[in-house]
Amino acid sequence: MPDTERRGGSVIVGFGGSIHDFATCLLTPDDRVVAVEDERLSRVRYAYGEPDPCRASLAYCLDAAGLDAGAVRVFAANDMLDPDLRLPGVAPTWLNHHHTHATSTFFTSPFEEAAILVADGAGSVIDAGGGRPAADHHERETTTWAFGRGNDIAVLGRVIGGKAGAATSNDPDALMSNSLGDLYRAVTEAIGFGFLQAGKTMGLAPYGDDRFVDRLMEPVDLGPDGTYAIRMYGPGGILDQLAGIERGSLADDFITNACVAAAGQAVLETVLLHVLQELWDRTRCPNLCLAGGVALNCTFNGKISELTPFENVHVVYSPGDSGTAIGAAVAARLAAAGAGATWRIDAGPYLGRPYPDTLDGYGEVLTEDQLCQRVAGLLHQGQVVGWFQGGAEFGPRALGNRSLLANPTDPEVPARINKIKGREWFRPVAPVVLAEHAQRYFDARGPAHYMQFSWPVREAVRAAVPAICHVDGSARVQTLETRHNPLLAGLINEFARQGGPPVLVNTSLNVRGEPIVETPAEAMRVLAEADVDAIVVGHRMIKR
Repeated sequence: MPDTERRGGSVIVGFGGSIHDFATCLLTPDDRVVAVEDERLSRVRYAYGEPDPCRASLAYCLDAAGLDAGAVRVFAANDMLDPDLRLPGVAPTWLNHHHTHATSTFFTSPFEEAAILVADGAGSVIDAGGGRPAADHHERETTTWAFGRGNDIAVLGRVIGGKAGAATSNDPDALMSNSLGDLYRAVTEAIGFGFLQAGKTMGLAPYGDDRFVDRLMEPVDLGPDGTYAIRMYGPGGILDQLAGIERGSLADDFITNACVAAAGQAVLETVLLHVLQELWDRTRCPNLCLAGGVALNCTFNGKISELTPFENVHVVYSPGDSGTAIGAAVAARLAAAGAGATWRIDAGPYLGRPYPDTLDGYGEVLTEDQLCQRVAGLLHQGQVVGWFQGGAEFGPRALGNRSLLANPTDPEVPARINKIKGREWFRPVAPVVLAEHAQRYFDARGPAHYMQFSWPVREAVRAAVPAICHVDGSARVQTLETRHNPLLAGLINEFARQGGPPVLVNTSLNVRGEPIVETPAEAMRVLAEADVDAIVVGHRMIKR
């Protein structure tokens, strides 16, 4: 990290989001990072429809850092928050949306230089010139590729998409042409899932086959230099193709829906590989950083090092729009600091505030060794345990501080967890594995600290860990190094010492329709309302 003098002793605040996933990130001169998503505070998933974006998350970050707004030198935000971001006394520096995505992933990576790919539904408005104000122009960036070296990022190319007309520029119901995010959204909604539920489509896809792939590729053209075009509307467009499939199929037919999901996944991967080939040709750099909502597609992420020349792939822990808060803060910090040594954020994903123990009278307080021994024993008995520690993870994945943990050797665990969380039966649960054992259990192609890659479970061990194997034999893996979360690593080691594998089922601590819990009180509500056997808050264990 750069020294305080070079950074000007600055407190920097970045705001993130678009029409959803609002968030705030605060950077202090002593290298502390505090960040939280609005949804964790409002308890509304994705903070969709939030009338006052970032107000609560800004107050949270300032309070956690022991500061007031007057201590902040620079406020910065991605420009998709304009005009919705209206906070008293805050006049942010507006930054390009895709630039903040790129900054969020490159500057959380371990790389001195890297190719960078940002892909989402849509980013900043692109002014086509001719005297038209950008606010009246409905074309937006949808995919951007760039190269990062040191503290600089240079854009190499981009794809631009448009909606049906200027009036629909901010209409959440209108889909963007030439957009991989909106292609996947169209598929998701055709299946019957809702807005922002692309993860369900990704989980459903392995149950399908390729019968609709050619049909869904017809409106897609792969152009020169990594460009592509996707016709969303009109005869033969994506929506027309999906409607035709629906007319020729039984309503609510599971196999048909799975095949539509498989087609959407296949088309997405085809286009992304086309773009990545151009990015490789331009950079010849073995390191790749991904961001944007499309980078949440862990199925594709896990194939990159196998299907492309890129060897080392980094995906930031919050590649969606909330992550642009980190990108905005980093970009502002670099602008305030000026030239200097290469800088990276190495704070990790646990960016929330810790909470004091306010649960006197509940359960019992144990030593660390006792806690690990008792919880490991419960997991071996087939129980599901909530695990609440320290500051919350920033981003959509539970990484061991706001988790539901279970035994990966029990084949009934996925059904039970899906019932607890009110999820569809076909959705898989994910594993956390000690990093030193990852290669034994998975075809691991690098570190996966943030659960952003799906890899094959090795055939030799699939029967031993059936709970974490999806229908195609894959798993969305978190590889855990002890230094990143010593208590969780201690629990996994104890689970293994008691006869299990060095692997646990790790899914998010929440119930249906709600974000991951933020506070101890919310964790206790999961224990009260869901079929969870015990909750651990710090070193306090509370059983039903």
